[in-house]
Amino acid sequence: MAALPSEMLYDIGNIAIYVFVLSSMFLTGLMVTIGDLMAPVRNRRLLSLALLSNFIIVPLIALTLIALIPMNPELAAGLLLVSIAAGAPSTAKVAQITGGNMARAVSMTILMTIITILIMPILLPFILEGADAHPLDVLVNLVVLILIPILLGILVKSRSGALAARLRRPMDWISNLSIAAIFLSYGIIFLASIGEIVSTSTGATAVSVAVVFTLAALGLTYLLGRRFEEDSRMDLAFGAGFRNITAALVVVFASFENVQNDVFLMVLMVSIFAVIIVSILVGIIFKKQRDAGKKAKGSGA
Repeated sequence: MAALPSEMLYDIGNIAIYVFVLSSMFLTGLMVTIGDLMAPVRNRRLLSLALLSNFIIVPLIALTLIALIPMNPELAAGLLLVSIAAGAPSTAKVAQITGGNMARAVSMTILMTIITILIMPILLPFILEGADAHPLDVLVNLVVLILIPILLGILVKSRSGALAARLRRPMDWISNLSIAAIFLSYGIIFLASIGEIVSTSTGATAVSVAVVFTLAALGLTYLLGRRFEEDSRMDLAFGAGFRNITAALVVVFASFENVQNDVFLMVLMVSIFAVIIVSILVGIIFKKQRDAGKKAKGSGA
């Protein structure tokens, strides 16, 4: 009986993951048109740096950490999986809060997501040893759960902007509630066993690696974008630091019958600490912008 609450929380979390994936991807599509989607392509320097940071720099950070920090193969696989998962849906929300270009952030997110969907099944056999799913099955899952909802959202937006505007609010609520359910359910499990997790070498390694990985991805990408305007630099940095946990979780759930393994642990740790670190940074940026706005308003008066 003691295991029942934990099992129920896992079930709630698992259902919430699928609801979040579908709703957030559909919501992402509702925010852009085909023209918006092609906008980042015209800015070749920005697009090149986004591709470089997401698919070269961040995976290199993961490989460096694997080489420097002793970890078991499952943790290493989870870290590599997260490192190639670009296009986090949360990037647009961060851009909105920090005063970035939200349309550009959404468009870049979709482009990074499409590339992620294409490369993940190819790299999967080299990353996840012992995975049950065939790369083609993983591709189908990624297309059905991520790409199709995005395309449906874009289709609705292109056909009726008014309908897309009406749908965005309920989809935003569903997305927010489902992500809250994910962090609540898995957070309770994590907090209930945090002593056990941290006391083990595997758990402590997962936590420390997740923190270092996220900080390195944010910092290096921000430094690389020094020639761009501040809002572009922040969009690039948060886009690299916030990995596409949605795609990573789809792969984990499609690849393993038992998701309570160290691959899932690493994905979950990166997700949790990325949210914590990015939330702190966004809060600092938002406060600075608000204070600057008040100061400007006061001097203008």
